[in-house]
Amino acid sequence: LMDLINKMPAQRLAKQKMMTVRDIVHSQLFLDSDCRSVLLPAILVRIRELLEAQDEVELCVKILSDIMDLLFVAPPGSTIRDITEVMLTVLRTVIQSTIAMDRESPLVGSLVAVMISVFRQMTAFHFDTYIRHFATPTDLLDFLMEILLVFKDLVSRPVYPMDWSEMIMLQNSVILKSLRFFSHTIRDFFFTKFEHQAWNNFFHCAIAFLTQPALQLDSFSANKRWRIVSRYKDMRRETGFEIRSMWFNLGQHKIQFVPSVVGSFLEMTLIPETELRRATIPIFFDMMQCEFYSARDPYTETKRDAANIRANFSEFENEMIAKLDNLVEAGRGDEHYKDLFCEIMMNLCENHSTLKEQGVRFVKVVTRLMERLLEYRSIITDDNKENRMSCTVNLLDFYSEINRKEMYIRYVNKLCDLHLDCDNFTEAAFTLRLHSKLLNWSDNLLPPLLRSHKYPLCQTHRQLKEALYVDMINYFDKGKMWECALSVCKELMKQYEEEIYDYGQLSELLRKMATFYDSIMKHLRPNPEYFRVAYYGRGFPAFLQNKVFIYRGKGFERLSDFSSRLLNQLPNAELMTKLTPPSEDIMESPHQYVQINHVEPVMDDRKKRLSGKPISDPILRYHQVNDVQKFRFSRPFHRSEEGGEDNEFGSLWIERTVLVTSYPLPGILRWFPVTAADTFQISPLRNAIETMEATNKELRQLIVAHRHDPTLPINPLSLKLNGIVDAAVMGGINNYEKAFFGEDYLRRHPEDAALIQRLQDLIAEQIPLLEVGIRLHGERAPPSLLPLQQRLETCFQDMRGHVEAKYGKKTCDLKLEPVTLRRQLSTATTIVVDSNRLSGTSFGSSEGSSSRVSSLTKAQVVNLKSFVGFSSTGTLTRPSQAQGSPNKKDKKRRTTRRSSSKLSDRESVASSQWYTSPEPTIETTSLIVQTTTTPTPTPVFELTQELTPTRPLRSEMEKEKRLSRPASGQFAFNNQRLTAVNGSSRDSIGTTDSTNSEEDNTPPPLPVKLREADYCNLPDDSPVSPSPPTTTPHTPVRPKPPPPEPTDRVLPPTPPPKRPHIKPPLSMPLV
Repeated sequence: LMDLINKMPAQRLAKQKMMTVRDIVHSQLFLDSDCRSVLLPAILVRIRELLEAQDEVELCVKILSDIMDLLFVAPPGSTIRDITEVMLTVLRTVIQSTIAMDRESPLVGSLVAVMISVFRQMTAFHFDTYIRHFATPTDLLDFLMEILLVFKDLVSRPVYPMDWSEMIMLQNSVILKSLRFFSHTIRDFFFTKFEHQAWNNFFHCAIAFLTQPALQLDSFSANKRWRIVSRYKDMRRETGFEIRSMWFNLGQHKIQFVPSVVGSFLEMTLIPETELRRATIPIFFDMMQCEFYSARDPYTETKRDAANIRANFSEFENEMIAKLDNLVEAGRGDEHYKDLFCEIMMNLCENHSTLKEQGVRFVKVVTRLMERLLEYRSIITDDNKENRMSCTVNLLDFYSEINRKEMYIRYVNKLCDLHLDCDNFTEAAFTLRLHSKLLNWSDNLLPPLLRSHKYPLCQTHRQLKEALYVDMINYFDKGKMWECALSVCKELMKQYEEEIYDYGQLSELLRKMATFYDSIMKHLRPNPEYFRVAYYGRGFPAFLQNKVFIYRGKGFERLSDFSSRLLNQLPNAELMTKLTPPSEDIMESPHQYVQINHVEPVMDDRKKRLSGKPISDPILRYHQVNDVQKFRFSRPFHRSEEGGEDNEFGSLWIERTVLVTSYPLPGILRWFPVTAADTFQISPLRNAIETMEATNKELRQLIVAHRHDPTLPINPLSLKLNGIVDAAVMGGINNYEKAFFGEDYLRRHPEDAALIQRLQDLIAEQIPLLEVGIRLHGERAPPSLLPLQQRLETCFQDMRGHVEAKYGKKTCDLKLEPVTLRRQLSTATTIVVDSNRLSGTSFGSSEGSSSRVSSLTKAQVVNLKSFVGFSSTGTLTRPSQAQGSPNKKDKKRRTTRRSSSKLSDRESVASSQWYTSPEPTIETTSLIVQTTTTPTPTPVFELTQELTPTRPLRSEMEKEKRLSRPASGQFAFNNQRLTAVNGSSRDSIGTTDSTNSEEDNTPPPLPVKLREADYCNLPDDSPVSPSPPTTTPHTPVRPKPPPPEPTDRVLPPTPPPKRPHIKPPLSMPLV
């Protein structure tokens, strides 16, 4: 049979030959050991040839599988020679075919099974025989590299499905058996002539085998774990012991593997198996010793020169911290490992005279790091991103403390991404600032430790720092923290202007800064509120247990909204309803208790100087609630005094608590832990003084705010004034008088005399503020609040009389000044306004072109009229200074106009004006605007413009009625023309009102014609000079000719409709 197979040509009938071989293997002849010894070598040679040629691989693998099955069931001892033949002939070929075969091939599983079957049936004799058959150490080394790589690949990328548990465990048992033999081979053949690659491959292969998921018994059910251990034992422990043995057999070559294998060994020690951990953790101490006693110069012998040793293990420490961070975050390690590591390593370090100090410090650092990493891992998958942020900041602080820049930057980027996911743009900007502080303004190349994956194109310090600053500015802008953005812009501006001279970027940056300044003054920003949150009980994570934090609210978020949001994240927590300190039982209970209350930010001493200066309200509000690190809250309680009267205000004490956070808010978080707390008590008298000071300050701020911005809503001012002057519920200052101003209190507390005087002064200082506030309220309030205004005035008169009689009269620096008209003319001009005919006015240029000038609103004109008044002599006067007594019609008309304009006067936001410095006011009987130039004779301007009507004509009767009326008064001008702000000369055209007869038909609709004069075109800057009452002569004006007619009939145009219930004004006769 063999001759038949061997004598056939090698390249022909390969499939038929192999089918014949398969039939021979399945025959009874192959079961006989003597026959098999003749057939097997020839069959294996043919199979090897085909596998190397990659021809008929499927048939070859099938035949090998059948052979190994027959050998496995053969009687023990009868297959030693056969296994040797298989091992020496086809094992290396099978290994190489496995390496070359694609993992997606359907034959890979069968080929691996053949290889595993060969190793399974190999005994110690076979391993020794196979190792010694290699002609040279290089051939042996090549084989070891191949087989170790194959084993590592099989456990890292299994060829069998995960549910093939039996097959996988059989494979692992065979690999472990082989690794034991190969470890002895490496020690015997590659230690004297040291081969680093062989030892290194063994360590990585063994650790990959030990850490594979299929061997992690803790992830299996109890039944499956029992079956695996009973059949195969815990292969992780056995592998760990083999690795430990190999490490301590390295001798002086250990330093070659430090720190390269630190991560792999750490991964091995993190396996949750106590015996394995106890056996392998001491390896780290041995690594520390190896590096500590290693030579600084590798060519120097440390035994001869002890001063040349490194005396540190910094490389090992850096690698240990970096790998520990990655592995714990990936799910490795637990509290037991942390405690066991600390126990074993601390004991070894303390018993070593040289390594004691550095070793103990290292163990403490690693222990603290594991604590924070385990906290971070426990909440990394939690939906509560705030807890993830807290743990990230804990790690940031730790890495900053031990100066691990690469890890620090890694968690800075993680924290920034978390903030951006939550739209915390301000906090994201502050987080990027941490990275920028590690950089400088230079063109030096970035070291690998300072690089960021977010900015891969930045190669120098300057490029990365500038990119970070640009993102910070954008984030501060989105968070409406324009002041912080400006501080970053100023630093960047200095670089553009003085260092790199990039004026293009500087121009763009300055424009952006201008928009930030505008936004500060014009855009509305909510003032964030701050809240104290205390977590009591052991039910919280370790970083929250029995700790107090200050939180910064979001936008318009108030206490109720904040509490609801926080409690939604803590479904098992119980809200405490009182601010009293918790008992020891609550703090040590396994439950969760939360205490939430509002706190007030306290400006530091550096910023308190801003409150006394005339600073705009948006700027002051920003500094009051930002960049603050100190907060306070108060808890009222009553304490009765012996011998004192039973008065609620006299027994009201305040327990004031001042809290200091670890960092100012806002910062890299929206909350920070409280690092210091001071609690003290405030007496009722001092509490009254604080209350009065706060009330006066708030009232002053409201008055100043309305002074600068008349458009503010009046309701806050109304509530504040009503609460002070008409304190029907709380009783007002009467409670203070009863509690503190009596002789009995002064007798019992003589040391409070100065405080009593201070309280009295504050009460007296409140009166002038109330006076200004009530006057301002009266001018700004709408008609619906007139009853309230009357009530305020009545109560204030009673209150002022009472306070001034008892505590004296005080003044304040806030004054309500009269309206000041500030106008500017380019030339000397005198304008006399006819009060009887106030109408919209058009000014035409000397070239004949005309332009329409926008008029004052009706409410503004009415306010001006109510301020200066109108006389019947054609001049604008104050009512108190009008000369002569007006006739009944004029008086009645003015009364009607005042009553009709009362509503507009109340609704107008310009009824009175505030100015910080006094301005000259109009005190004359006529509105005369003069400049310092000498007046000249007034020329006569003839009005020659013709109007062509296009609406229906009046009847003859209507025309006669109209022409029979007296002519209206005209404006008188001096010799100079009015010059507008832009310098163009304009003529004035006066228009008149007329009435409709009862017989008029309804004319087509016309644009609404205003009754009031147009004051908009008066310039704004020239001072108004008061002058004594004068009589202005009227220049004769030629009557205006009638307009041309579209038809043969001469009819005037239809006048605008008459306003109801207003009599036609009297006209000035022509002089």
